[in-house]
Amino acid sequence: MINMACISDLPYEILLKGASVKKSEEFIRENCDEVYHVPGGYSLAGVMLKGGKTIPIGVKGNSIYFQYVKPCKGLFVLKLDDAEEEIEKLRQGNYQ
Repeated sequence: MINMACISDLPYEILLKGASVKKSEEFIRENCDEVYHVPGGYSLAGVMLKGGKTIPIGVKGNSIYFQYVKPCKGLFVLKLDDAEEEIEKLRQGNYQ
C-alpha cells in the first residue's frame, strides 16, 4: 500500500484561490515554462490530485505549479519549490 501525504505537510505557497478550472489552467500556462497534463488521481509528492480527466502541472525553474481541490474550500493553484524529483518524473512521462 502506498502512503499518501497530506497537503498540509508540504511547504506550498497559494498563488490563486477560488478560481475556476479554466482560470487556474490559464494561470499555470501563463506563468510556467513547461506544462504537463496528468490524469486525475496522479500522486504529486505523495498527495493525490483530484479533478477531471486531466490536471495541469506547470514547471518554472525548480518549482511546480498545480491545481489542488481543498474539500469545502474550492480550487487553488499551489506552488511547491525544490521539486526537482517531481519535475523529473513529469519530464519522463511517469504518470503512474
